[in-house]
Amino acid sequence: MEEHKLIERLMKETNISYEDAEIALERSDWDVLDAVIYLEEKGKIQRPSSNIFYTNENNRNYNSNEIINIQQQKNKQNRENREHNFEGFFVKVCKLIDICNNIFLEIGKENKTFLRIPITVIFVLVIFAFWIFIPLYILGLFFDIDFSLSGQRIEINKINRVLKTISLNVKRVKDKFKKGY
Repeated sequence: MEEHKLIERLMKETNISYEDAEIALERSDWDVLDAVIYLEEKGKIQRPSSNIFYTNENNRNYNSNEIINIQQQKNKQNRENREHNFEGFFVKVCKLIDICNNIFLEIGKENKTFLRIPITVIFVLVIFAFWIFIPLYILGLFFDIDFSLSGQRIEINKINRVLKTISLNVKRVKDKFKKGY
């Protein structure tokens, strides 16, 4: 009984005779898609002119204007998504700059602060003038200048510990160098 329904469905979809539908289904082990491909190869039915294939029974015949409108809607949605992503990126950059403006690098000696600079300025100096900034930082360490961060963030304590460790190691190296001479 089910074979009869498959034959009728294939006849209805492809406008072929009962015998042709039955032969095509038998040769394709009762697979409708394989039967359609077999009929196309034998020239019994014409291949579709477009590359639109449907995987469900709720297929809809689109005319060219509808396809163009659908493509335009997709393009518009993609453009809006890109603009939204760019806006999200811009918001994140602004938040990062705001956070960096609220964290300061303090440069001092013997518990006296000489200079307090926002981290944003330090990043700009490191990026554009690293050949000046990094040697000045190392030179400052050898002259017992302390570098620390201040601000409202929790991570600052971890960074201050790292800066303190660097300072202590430089002092040890300097003391060993003095003892050597």
